[in-house]
Amino acid sequence: MKLFIFGSSITSSYWNGAATYYRGIYKQLHKLGYSITFAEPDIYQRQQHRDAGEIDYAAVLVYQTPRDLDRMLAEASSSDLVIKHSGVGADDAFLEENILRLCPGVKTAFWDVDAPATLHRIEEDPSDPFRALIPRYDFIFTYGGGRPVIEHYLNLGAQNCVPIYNALDPETHHPVPVDSSLACDLAFVGHRLPDREKRVEDFFLRAAELAPEFSFLLGGEGWAGKPLPANVRWIGHVGIHDHNRVNCAARMVLNINRSSMAVTGFSPPTRIFEAAGAGACLITDEWTGIPHFFAPGREILVASSAEEIVRHLREVPSGQSKEIGADMRRRALQEHTYQMRALQFDEIVQQSASRSRCFLAGNSAQCEQNTKQDSTDGCAAMKITIFGLSITSAWGNGHATTYRALTRALHDRGHDIVFFEHNAEWYASNRDLPDPEFCQVHIYENWKDILPQARRVLRESVLAIVGSYFPHGREAANEVFSSQAVSAFYDIDTPITVAQLRQGDAPYLKREQVPEFDLYLSFTGGPMLQTLEADFGAQRAVPLYCSFDREDCPKGPAPEASACDLSYMGTYARDRQQKLEELFCAPARALPQSKFMLAGAQYPHSVTWPKNVARTIHLSPREHGAFYRSSNLTLNLTRGEMLRSGYSPSVRLFEAAGYGAAVVSDRWTGLETFFTPEKEILVADCTQDVINYLKGYDRMELQQIGRAAQERVLAEHSAEHRASQLENYVQLARSSRAMKNKTATLTNEMVI
Repeated sequence: MKLFIFGSSITSSYWNGAATYYRGIYKQLHKLGYSITFAEPDIYQRQQHRDAGEIDYAAVLVYQTPRDLDRMLAEASSSDLVIKHSGVGADDAFLEENILRLCPGVKTAFWDVDAPATLHRIEEDPSDPFRALIPRYDFIFTYGGGRPVIEHYLNLGAQNCVPIYNALDPETHHPVPVDSSLACDLAFVGHRLPDREKRVEDFFLRAAELAPEFSFLLGGEGWAGKPLPANVRWIGHVGIHDHNRVNCAARMVLNINRSSMAVTGFSPPTRIFEAAGAGACLITDEWTGIPHFFAPGREILVASSAEEIVRHLREVPSGQSKEIGADMRRRALQEHTYQMRALQFDEIVQQSASRSRCFLAGNSAQCEQNTKQDSTDGCAAMKITIFGLSITSAWGNGHATTYRALTRALHDRGHDIVFFEHNAEWYASNRDLPDPEFCQVHIYENWKDILPQARRVLRESVLAIVGSYFPHGREAANEVFSSQAVSAFYDIDTPITVAQLRQGDAPYLKREQVPEFDLYLSFTGGPMLQTLEADFGAQRAVPLYCSFDREDCPKGPAPEASACDLSYMGTYARDRQQKLEELFCAPARALPQSKFMLAGAQYPHSVTWPKNVARTIHLSPREHGAFYRSSNLTLNLTRGEMLRSGYSPSVRLFEAAGYGAAVVSDRWTGLETFFTPEKEILVADCTQDVINYLKGYDRMELQQIGRAAQERVLAEHSAEHRASQLENYVQLARSSRAMKNKTATLTNEMVI
């Protein structure tokens, strides 16, 4: 495969920390058989400070900007995959847009080497042109950021987002004899950058002031003229080939992340792995995700302040520091080499390129009968088994709406879905979709009776999903684990599940089963994903929010006259009844001339409704559109556990917005990542807020908010988008499986 890369520089690390990353990744991809062309602009004196030596793994094109841009794009057009890295340093916006206009068949990737900064820039400026380009890239890669970055990119419409972290090149970074001229107690190498300088002052220079008995070494550009404590020696720029000398001469080495990466977490810089390769004892500032890479206290030391850095210097003896450095090096060689990162990239790209059902299923006997291909992005067709609460009845639950939208989109993309549903009495008498045309449904009375059939289907499946609240979830999970299918738990009730798991087991999921799933698909994003991984051992916790089915998108204009001023749809729930009283009933009492409408079942007789509230017990999904579109404004309320967790958009929220309704929502953390307040959604904290919206906005203004929300949903939260996300998650899970097998083989071949 031919790769054409636009990056800052692979020939020079001068004011260019990404050079180490580029060299490590592309050298290993070349060994895997990739043909690589790397184009870099002649800027910032980098060509006068080349330090890469001979590059025999890539053809390097140094171009003059903007004179040579058209020629570079012309050369790129003959490649299989064109990669645009962030921070090229010249013409970034031009390149990001124009590589998407290359010849048909040329795939494109945006590879972000500073994702927190990129995403912050986009959120600060909604008109940033890159925002609209994100969904058009075939791949989004990052070199850090973990779940927060993945989720953020996916919410912006990315087809996928895959972190490929920094790593170790053992051929470049390794132990060397100690250079006494560089000997010190603590060394730090890093350029003087605006979002790092304050942290260097707080951690490194402050530590030097607190510990005058120790010697400190500072390397990097830009520190000339900076007042330094007497025990700090600045040695200027440290070339890439001198990193081993510094790391091996220091008793301890310090890593300080840039502000944006420290806040986001899961962003280990190249310096960490370089120090690991040299066997150095590393102290790092504290950031989320450190245990994902190295064990604190055993393989790496962590400090949240200058005082803690000094404590490490004073309390960790030389022998122990050497053991920590050796353990860190061992872990890096086992799990964090660029060879492994290249294999990860290769798995993802090759799976995307593959048109073979056999490759995805791993079952050659099924080749002939499973050749349907996805017409959207080339993902091979899969047989998917789902064990879910209900797909045939939407009575009193949001699960059915979610499963219908997702399975319809998966079916339209060429996949074959089988759904197992228990024959619950309340659903049996309220089946509004008894025989969906987009999936095969098996309704069973007894688990033991359906088990032989479930096992037969699982043997043919590529993906098997167990949903929350599935009555036989524990048993179904064990059957899924025994199959060869990629296993996923789809939690439509994540905060509730987590609360139950903290007490022991959930009725539908054992705590010990969580780490067994290849994927933990969650209706709740944000910090909850990290909790699932850190506290419960989930292998890969990723967001798969509810969505809106484009098939339901209204075709005609909204009704000219409204049936009510404020509507609400939702089954009774004790933990949101107080909010319903405050944001729905109280405004109704305060505005007796206005019309209010509520649709929902199971409300106790003790609830006293205002006289101007019209009620209906249940609406079938096909009636939801008319309900929302006939309201001037509709209310969204969040369940208690979801409210506390944040990042938990409800089925009704996307549904109402998808129909073009103006929504007023209670406030919850993360809401602004889905809709822009005041532009795409209104937010209410109290009764008066709702009253002000009803009195202060006319119907035309509310319709404008509804249209903006609808555009956002169709662009970022459609069922097709969720189906694409799921396909990519499956590819990632299969890549992880393959990586584990290859890592085991590679570990036996490495010299540690």
